[in-house]
Amino acid sequence: MTDRPGRPPSINRTLVVDAAARLAERVGLDRFTMGQLADELGVAPMTPYHHVANRSELVQLVVEQLLDRIEIPGPDTGPWDIRLKTLEANARRALAGISGIRTGIGAEGSPGAARLAAAVLGILDEAGFDERTALLAYGAMFTYMIGQLELDVAVSRRAGSANARQFAELISRDAGGRRPTPDEFFEFGFGLLLTALRERPH
Repeated sequence: MTDRPGRPPSINRTLVVDAAARLAERVGLDRFTMGQLADELGVAPMTPYHHVANRSELVQLVVEQLLDRIEIPGPDTGPWDIRLKTLEANARRALAGISGIRTGIGAEGSPGAARLAAAVLGILDEAGFDERTALLAYGAMFTYMIGQLELDVAVSRRAGSANARQFAELISRDAGGRRPTPDEFFEFGFGLLLTALRERPH
């Protein structure tokens, strides 16, 4: 059933989250406003609040949608190190350029983040790493990925957080006559993590 002429469009919770995800990709998860969301949907400013309690709830829903896009590689992808690198590359591809992605992952945790953590720990467990080493490795990879995403934001927006501006300054420097690309930073940095893990007993 179509809307009558002159009536505001009908929306639902899914459309609200989808519109917020588009805004997050364009202006940043930490920057879009509920007014911009209403404009994106073509509705009155208060209408989105009929479907979400507040902006914080909406941000968490958007984060879950973004994290759900990340494909977890199966055993047929290759050995454990290839699977980890593929997973991190998938995460970067899904989240790169979206500022404020950490905003929605609060102290209470995130089901999407828990799914990814379980995947990393499962891969390391199958490779024979003990639980403590696996947890430390996951922490190192998570921390590295947060930094890489900040770098990707700095490149795509040339603005944002102080960290992003520092990264932007870093990548503007020549190294041996050329500037390293974000992909080179990722390949080199994550490669170092994997090299260190390969040298650990497992």
